[in-house]
Amino acid sequence: MLITRPKPIEEILSMVEMFPDLSICVVGCGICARKIQTGGEAQVSMMTARLQSSGLDVLDGKMVKHACSTESWDSLVEENPALDKADMLLVMSCGAGISLLGRISGKPVLPGLDTTSLGSVLKDEVFENFCAMCGDCNVGLYAGLCPKSGCPKSQVNGPCGGSIDGDCEVGGRECIWVKIYDKLESRGMLELLDGIRPPVNHDRRL
Repeated sequence: MLITRPKPIEEILSMVEMFPDLSICVVGCGICARKIQTGGEAQVSMMTARLQSSGLDVLDGKMVKHACSTESWDSLVEENPALDKADMLLVMSCGAGISLLGRISGKPVLPGLDTTSLGSVLKDEVFENFCAMCGDCNVGLYAGLCPKSGCPKSQVNGPCGGSIDGDCEVGGRECIWVKIYDKLESRGMLELLDGIRPPVNHDRRL
């Protein structure tokens, strides 16, 4: 589950202004963005209306089953002819979906969302910041929790000085290191925190 958040409408309008006189189709994604309500039917409809109210030539707002995976552009157009009629696509999906639609459509594509992390869904509960996609996974050392994605500073050797009473200095989130410590302590495995972990080996992503 890729976690996304809406771009400010001012940013979207400024991007659209860079492509004057092009007609637009707003495209939503039926998987991740729909599940977390950043690019589902309601959001696509609202974005379409907002752009039209700004005097832009928006032909329609359409949903694709999954923006990041499709057989071909022709198969998408067969289901949604407005995609082909528009000069440009405003895509409300993760970055992978935006890039794929740009590649297969041959049209300019603009992002309606920002992709922030890889998360998970348990029934209707969305968990953000589960994975940093670093290519160097070692969550087994941290009670199954990823400090690289869960900590805004990606601390791998313990909390920073901004962790106070179990809360992160970045508002609205618990300190991932408190969670890691508590889980390891409950399992009698605090020795896993002994020693110094090296920085992430980014070569493994290549």
